[in-house]
Amino acid sequence: MSALLKTPPSEIRRIIKFFFQYIHLFIRSVTLLWIATPTETTFFSITLLLQSAIPGIAIWINKQVVDAVTTTLSLHQESSFWTLISLVAGWATAILLQNLLPPYSEAAFANVKEKLTAYVNFLLLQKADSFKDLMRFEDSYFYDELQLIQEQVVYQPTNLLGTVSIIFRESIAMAIVLILLTPLGWWIPLIILLAFLPQTYFSFQIQWDIWETMSEKSPQARKMQYYSSVMLTDAYAKEVRLFGLGSLFIQRYLEAFEDKYQAMRSLRTKKALVRSILAVSSALANALAFYWVVLQALRGQLSPGNILLFIQSLAYLQENLIQIINSIFAMQETLIFMERLYKFLDSQPTLPIAKPGLPVPLPIRSGITFENISFSYPDGRLALEDISFTLKPGKTVALVGENGSGKTTLIKLLARFYDPTKGKILIDGTELISLELEEWRRQIAVVFQDFCRYSLTIGENIALGNLNSLNNLEELKIAAKKAGIFDKIDSLENKYQTLLGKQFDGTELSGGEWQKVAIARAFIRQKQSQILVLDEPTAALDPRSEYEIYHTFSELVRGKTAILVTHRLASVLMADAILVLKRGKLIEQGTHEELLQQGGEYATLWNMQAKQYDRS
Repeated sequence: MSALLKTPPSEIRRIIKFFFQYIHLFIRSVTLLWIATPTETTFFSITLLLQSAIPGIAIWINKQVVDAVTTTLSLHQESSFWTLISLVAGWATAILLQNLLPPYSEAAFANVKEKLTAYVNFLLLQKADSFKDLMRFEDSYFYDELQLIQEQVVYQPTNLLGTVSIIFRESIAMAIVLILLTPLGWWIPLIILLAFLPQTYFSFQIQWDIWETMSEKSPQARKMQYYSSVMLTDAYAKEVRLFGLGSLFIQRYLEAFEDKYQAMRSLRTKKALVRSILAVSSALANALAFYWVVLQALRGQLSPGNILLFIQSLAYLQENLIQIINSIFAMQETLIFMERLYKFLDSQPTLPIAKPGLPVPLPIRSGITFENISFSYPDGRLALEDISFTLKPGKTVALVGENGSGKTTLIKLLARFYDPTKGKILIDGTELISLELEEWRRQIAVVFQDFCRYSLTIGENIALGNLNSLNNLEELKIAAKKAGIFDKIDSLENKYQTLLGKQFDGTELSGGEWQKVAIARAFIRQKQSQILVLDEPTAALDPRSEYEIYHTFSELVRGKTAILVTHRLASVLMADAILVLKRGKLIEQGTHEELLQQGGEYATLWNMQAKQYDRS
């Protein structure tokens, strides 16, 4: 206790802050349980409440039985029949409940666990969907945190439920036993609880250090997860084996683990040592209470039943308090997860949304104007600088330039996945940020360079571009023909109902075939859109397929505003205008012939590629 009094005030404030932070997280987590599954949680709580009452009832009945037998024997009289029946009935009821309740409690626990996990996942999905831009997902720290949440959401809600149920059950049971002890002496429950204060205080203090250390070492945990994913996922399997990288990543994993483990190991050892030392004070307090009860019994002031009640209660309280404290500390990892979860759920979208937004011009008449546009990523990297141009309705514009020149960033700004750092985008003179966002995005059909491969049927993969076409087989076929994937689909046994991807044992397509599916997705969307964007749409296609796609593309863009992003300059000849980007700046613009005559960057790139074609 003297060590407790010598603790600096700043340290005490630190522990109190940690304690209240812990309590706040605990209360919010328990509230989440109720919100996720109120009916099942109520039933589960009732079963726990009944179970928690059984030990106290059993102890009380044992006391009554001992006192009844002692009284009967000492007075040499027969015991009351109804007293005997009531005690036997109470004892039998306690035993019955003890055996009857667990199956129902286990079933309720499983139901609550399943619904809780699903609800937390639902909150994650709902929150992720509320981010209408890409900024969060391209923030490495935020994305790492989200990945950790996603991995742990499978089991952490279950841990939360398990520890909360133990704390609830044991707290109620402890309260009942303490009430039974009060008639023996008001100070007995008090001294038992006070004996645990130093142990609890210093355990919380060490737990705070553990909490801070785990937070400090979280980058090491993320590194361990990353090195594991490199070794255990198919995305890296070829290069890891070809370049013999296994030993490198295993060594990096072990280094990260060792750094994290050594810090945590010393704190856990310290925690165990302190709790062992402080357990002595608890034993002394219990011994004092035990001595007083025995002394009172020898003086004839306590009945044998009260002695039995004290002994059983004391033994039960020791086990009870240890379980509560262990459960509280076992919640450490779970509460760290919950803290991450709430931080994610409480995070605010970074993209301002106009509500209500202005209607999108249908059709766009004067064009889309990029006015002095600059854009920097969160890490400070400048992607675009002072770019101005206008996309005329019904015209095709090609964006060309080396990797990293800002072509795809321009497309992301057009789709409003970001807002410009400087400048503005105007749609028929109205700022893009003022328009109704979802309606604007419906006007854009895009095939991104990093297109997605969905583990759905081929028909669903195509119809994702326009969900209204999900059950319209004719529209799916038309889009498949335009994308050059119709014959492949027609050769499959289940046609448009063929499941794709290895994740659910579906059919796997080649890279070029997947790209054609993505192009079909854009084609089926273009019926309702005004703008068609192809961002390196033929990167995985053979020359024949590439020629066919561009031939179809030239027909599809008629009457639409079209943007073509490509490295292959032979494909830009169909464009009405060509914009040349370099290191985030617009350095040239004009037609193919005009740019060749200028003899600048475009002419240089064209001549370099023309030489390659001549050699082939």
